[in-house]
Amino acid sequence: MSVKENRDILIGRVKKEIIGPGSDIFQCNEDFSNEIIEGKPLQRYFSGILFPKQLQPNGSDNGQEEMKEEDEDDLTDLTSDLTEGETKEIEVFEEEDEIEKTDTQPKYTSNTFFPSHFGITFAVDKSCKSFRATINFGNYKKANFQEIKIPYNGEGIHFLEQFGLNHFVTFDAESKTLSQTQKIQRTKDGKITPEYLHFQDCLKSLRQNTDKDFALYKVITKLFFKDKYKRFENSISLDIDISKIDAAPNKHLQLKLSEQPNCNFENWNKELKENLVFHLKLYSNYADKYYIKAVLENKVQIPKDKFSLSKEKVNQVSCFQSEVKIESENLLPFRDYKTHLYKTDEDKMLDYLYREKLAFGIGHNTACNWENAQSPNTPQWIESTFLPEYDVKSQSSETDKIKGEILNIKKLSVYNTDTKSIISNLIKVSEAYKNWIEDERKSASGNELGLKNITKCEQIYSRISNGIKLLSENDNALRAFQLANTAIYLQMFQTAQHFSTKKEGFEVWERSEILQHNFQEYGKLDFPSDRVPEWRPFQLAFILQCLASFVDENSNEKELIDLLYFPTGGGKTEAYLAVSAFLIFWRRIQYATSYDGVNIIIRYTLRLLSAQQFERASKMILACEFIRTNHKDLGDKMISIGFWVGKQTVPNKLKNDNGKDAEAKLKKLQSKFNNGTYNPNYDTNPLQLSNCQWCNTKIISRLEQKSSTYQIGHRIDRQLKSHCLNDACHFSEKNGGLPIVLIDDDIYSKPPTILFATVDKFAALAWKGESTTLFNNGSNRKPELIVQDELHLLNGTLGSLVGLFENALLTLCDNPKIIASTATVKNVDKQILGLYGREAKVFPQYATNSDDTFFSKVIDESKRKYIGVLPTGKTTVVTNLQLLASLMFARLEIWKKSTDKTDADSFWTLLSYFKSLKEIGRFSNKINSELKPIIKQLQVRYLIDNYNSANNYLKLSYRNIELTSRIPNEKIKKNLDKLDIQFNGDLKDHKAYDLVLATNMISVGLDVGRLGVMIMNGMPPNTAEYIQASSRVARKNEGVVFTLYDPFNSRDLSFYEDFVQFHKTFYKQVEPLSVTPFAENALDKMLFTLILAYFRHTTQYTHNDTATALSYDEVKNDLKNNLVQLFQTHQFAQNDLELIFEKIDRILDSWRTRVQDKGDMKYYLPFKPEQSLIMPSSENSDEEYPLKAMQSMRSVEPSAEILIRQY
Repeated sequence: MSVKENRDILIGRVKKEIIGPGSDIFQCNEDFSNEIIEGKPLQRYFSGILFPKQLQPNGSDNGQEEMKEEDEDDLTDLTSDLTEGETKEIEVFEEEDEIEKTDTQPKYTSNTFFPSHFGITFAVDKSCKSFRATINFGNYKKANFQEIKIPYNGEGIHFLEQFGLNHFVTFDAESKTLSQTQKIQRTKDGKITPEYLHFQDCLKSLRQNTDKDFALYKVITKLFFKDKYKRFENSISLDIDISKIDAAPNKHLQLKLSEQPNCNFENWNKELKENLVFHLKLYSNYADKYYIKAVLENKVQIPKDKFSLSKEKVNQVSCFQSEVKIESENLLPFRDYKTHLYKTDEDKMLDYLYREKLAFGIGHNTACNWENAQSPNTPQWIESTFLPEYDVKSQSSETDKIKGEILNIKKLSVYNTDTKSIISNLIKVSEAYKNWIEDERKSASGNELGLKNITKCEQIYSRISNGIKLLSENDNALRAFQLANTAIYLQMFQTAQHFSTKKEGFEVWERSEILQHNFQEYGKLDFPSDRVPEWRPFQLAFILQCLASFVDENSNEKELIDLLYFPTGGGKTEAYLAVSAFLIFWRRIQYATSYDGVNIIIRYTLRLLSAQQFERASKMILACEFIRTNHKDLGDKMISIGFWVGKQTVPNKLKNDNGKDAEAKLKKLQSKFNNGTYNPNYDTNPLQLSNCQWCNTKIISRLEQKSSTYQIGHRIDRQLKSHCLNDACHFSEKNGGLPIVLIDDDIYSKPPTILFATVDKFAALAWKGESTTLFNNGSNRKPELIVQDELHLLNGTLGSLVGLFENALLTLCDNPKIIASTATVKNVDKQILGLYGREAKVFPQYATNSDDTFFSKVIDESKRKYIGVLPTGKTTVVTNLQLLASLMFARLEIWKKSTDKTDADSFWTLLSYFKSLKEIGRFSNKINSELKPIIKQLQVRYLIDNYNSANNYLKLSYRNIELTSRIPNEKIKKNLDKLDIQFNGDLKDHKAYDLVLATNMISVGLDVGRLGVMIMNGMPPNTAEYIQASSRVARKNEGVVFTLYDPFNSRDLSFYEDFVQFHKTFYKQVEPLSVTPFAENALDKMLFTLILAYFRHTTQYTHNDTATALSYDEVKNDLKNNLVQLFQTHQFAQNDLELIFEKIDRILDSWRTRVQDKGDMKYYLPFKPEQSLIMPSSENSDEEYPLKAMQSMRSVEPSAEILIRQY
């Protein structure tokens, strides 16, 4: 079966288990409209339920209520005949109140937890006279024993007579069903009846004389034990005359459903019959339309002390699978596209771009959907839904106007000597874009907003054309461009040949037959896969538009910040890596004597992202270095990459760091090699380098297949040197090793070509005088490019502190080019102005429609489906457990139905996102104690819990992993590798993981193609994170995201009620980002750190012993003439500038006073505060001391230890 068909099975199972009907195996109609279930429906279903009202002791039906659910129904009858081991695994399912009882916790009415009404609001044209409303729901009553039948294939049916069960059970050979011949009374007058004892003896004999997994026993057990409930379908259609709906305030139309002509209430409870009401409210004070609110209400009242999900009456008067549907030919958009005066310019522009994506309604305690929701066409109907879904359309980066040889990376490399054809093909790119712009100008029809966008597109066209012109006129630029393309091609070649089949890497002994090619051979060899490397049009265009920033020294484009704005997984990383490769080769060709040192700084905010992206960047650097070794004119200095991050990720020192240094960690690892205790499944490489990024040989490997001895590709001499253990590799030890620098000491002594870092690490500039080498303060050119990936993460406090400190970094790099990238952005002009004091240029640029930028286009295909779930009568924690159990049961269904059992792989590993570590901690404790038993209950219910099927959940307790900040750094890479382990189709013997619990750590950088299903536990704090995190699945094949909303959270509820429209326009819904680098709090935290970093790297006062040598007047003048001048490129008020001067004076006065009081001092001596000028900001002592420097860009409160004494 296809992945999409398997996804449908998954979604179908969730709908059956969460809302119903269809959650049992008893015989019924194909559409399950008359299903029979085992146990009470309120304990079976989790959403779509319309409850009666809780009557408070004072007679009120809407008082504030502490939400609580009882679950008195037990599984005694079901489990009494199971084995002792099986019984232990099935626990009674009781729900706890998960709401924290705190003073800040809002109080909620009973309708929040047990909703007694729901509905939708929609709009119709004022010419509309009437519309049709249809109310659908199911209600359940106890089934009599004659109605209860279970499909059975007839296997071993002769045992019925053999063991005397034919008196109780009959088999219909024609319909192939088993049913009861009589109703067995279990007790009478408080005693077990003889007939029941006889039945038990017969059933016991069957069990003892047949196989444990024999289906007949299980079917009979299910047939007799526990009450069964039958569903009755209800559908009431009403033709509503709008003139009869009173539009006066506090007036509306009420229709008792049982009084309507076509209502069949034969199977309704008497109270439900009298109290099920349909309300219609008309809002007529609008010029061109009526707004109509349609609400279904259950007005049955149940006293609070009798309100329990296990009570028979509560089940009888509740409505299930509830739905309201409106049909009319006069439906109008619920919200109009209007350019309101109070909106920002950006909001007006977004309204214009999304003007065709219209909403036609909104839900109340439910979501709503309408016909043609995936298209701009006007619908003929709108309906409520408790399981809303929306297929977010994919974006294609392909265009018919640019294809084939134009995009072929090899054709753009040095392997193509026809440079004229290269230029002519590139011109086709710019011309195709120009023609599109002209078409869009016509589409704009003079609209001011559209023409404003088209002007921006024309600027992009001009820059692309100028880049092509530079290549045609400047031979050095063209050669650097071709070499950059060559590097990308070689990187892709190596990846296809060595990384596609075995991502976890090869042992050395597996590499003997793998050939390594020389540079010229790569030009002649066929590419290792069917997909020939090609640029996506936007990548090539972006590279071209950036060229002038480096080649043309008279260009002002270097001052612009180019923001690469493209959906997650679209190829942004390859685009800026190609620009980086161009700059590396350009410097070596154009500046033969000053190219060395740090060329490029690439920064990230999260360690998970930096770890994954470092590997991708390393592949490119290895390709560049391979090219350099084959081209003598590219210099004799190695092209390298350095990993500059905190010591929690990699050791920062080579030696002498209290056991945290590289030498100590490698010795510890070597001792495990020597004594045979090394375990590759648990022990990790402390240096975060797992594989050679050229040939994919493991850095820790056995040299021979039968050997138990491991070696590691690291060696410490005067520095840490890394190499590939494969002697045939171009980066083996004999060939010079890997150009990868991992230790701070080595990075400072031999600065790498690309400095790969986290933003937090740059606080070290204030503390480490030796870090001055990163800015090439000798004869080499300073760093010329800063890449900031995932720009949207630089907001709030982090963004403000980074934005302030950035002034020092930009000065030290001497006005570098800045490239940023993100998949979600809003208010970007102000954000970038706050961060860098520069103008932003977004690429690619929209013109007249949000679906088309020429370089990207929304297509009808969709890989990712979003589905919303809102619990009714259950907490989110319990619903989450049921949802996970349903998904894990569904993957078993897929496995059973598939011919190729590996088809289940796309949905085997479930990704569950939580908003906080607290939520994960609470949930992880339930995996073994609650989740496993629920999965087992499901499999028992469907009679497929045999020995083999039990492997679906038995190992769940240790086949789950976490991706959160509480996971040690050395385990992150190993956990990421575990996600790549595929399900091999063997239910009993496989190594694929079942469950991943994650926080926002995964929202960027996680790229695992096999992941196909995810649960979002509540809406994250912002929409950008929702988009980013949910984009971790369905990157390769079709997948689904279930968003579980909290009915107690008003923000969650509002997103759920507007589910379809939100997902239809969620890039528009991204909240604006805020950075305030000159706010007083930011100045107090970061200004001294900035000043310290600036002067330690722009003067001769770099070393630790020069702290007292500063001339304070010189310092003040320098600051006001240079750094403060850079401050003024940012937007802030004049009084902010006065505040900055005031704080600078206070810092310098304190510096002077400190030196005068203490005399000879260092910048910093650990554990010697009296001899140190500066103090870590995290220390508690002397909170007002102004010379505290930050050691991270994050505002972290001092930690405290709590000592618990036991008496």
